[in-house]
Amino acid sequence: FGSPTEYILTANNFEQPVGDFGMFCMELYKYRSEIKHLIRIDDLEKQLLNHLNSLPPDPGIDAELASCEAMGNEDMSLLLKRTVDEEVLQALETNGYVVIDNVLFTTEVQNDRLSQYSHKSKTSQKEVRTDTVTFLKRNEALQCGVGEQYDFLYSLASHLNDNLNLHDSPYAPVFPATLERPLTNPNDGIQMAEYGTNDYYMAHSDNSVDMEQRGRPSWNEWGLKQRSNYRCITAILYLNDGWKKDDGGQLRLYLDSADTDVPTSAIDACSHIDINPKNGRLLLFDSRMIHSVEKVLNDHKTRRALTLWLTRPEGSGVAGEKYYLEDDDSD
Repeated sequence: FGSPTEYILTANNFEQPVGDFGMFCMELYKYRSEIKHLIRIDDLEKQLLNHLNSLPPDPGIDAELASCEAMGNEDMSLLLKRTVDEEVLQALETNGYVVIDNVLFTTEVQNDRLSQYSHKSKTSQKEVRTDTVTFLKRNEALQCGVGEQYDFLYSLASHLNDNLNLHDSPYAPVFPATLERPLTNPNDGIQMAEYGTNDYYMAHSDNSVDMEQRGRPSWNEWGLKQRSNYRCITAILYLNDGWKKDDGGQLRLYLDSADTDVPTSAIDACSHIDINPKNGRLLLFDSRMIHSVEKVLNDHKTRRALTLWLTRPEGSGVAGEKYYLEDDDSD
């Protein structure tokens, strides 16, 4: 019947997407930036975003499934004990952040594989950030040569459950979290972010205060500020060999900013430290803290980092992540 030039894909009820059709719609949205010149998915995109924004937050998966014991990885267990030791955990608890050097190094070959990974896309909030991101499942991390880095990041939650003093919470844990082991791992894998020349990420929080329309914080029934997700601890492993201060791209972390309502207000209200994203460096910090990625200044370098958000699912009334339509960028 010839070569079709127009396709019609319709979904009337995204509250209960059906099987393969729902998964197909999700894949279309995932790769929207790559197919936007071939297929128009404007209406589908809006419907899908409405559906995603109606979902409760994902409580993640049991951290013990990725523990060193579960994986039978004694070498990883020794690495965790050596690098994320009692002194490091005390600094994290006291200061809200800690920097650990010489954890796991990434080679030039591994970085090349990551740069060639095809499923990368710009984010939708271009006025806030200009980096390129993708999420890697374990099999994809293995293909890119960073399986060890993946396993290390995913084993952190179990290690912290065992060793970090996670303060009592007024909220009941949400399964699979428990009172004794409150941290879980996310379902969507680790994020790989790339920053080229002049790329940046403005001041923000990985678990921001939920704001009302009038610019005031939302309060939950316990009289506490409502948060936007379950993220508890941000873990970032940097991959950049020979990165210098003059190259830019430092992560600027605003101290004592966890309770800040509006991220940009921390710029003047809080002191900060700049963390150089050098190869093998691990940064752990309270996900509520305000931070930014300063503009990359070196025309010949690409800044890369692997990030995992360790989650603490609780019955705090969290609404879940918000998704946005991608800006029109057809030129």
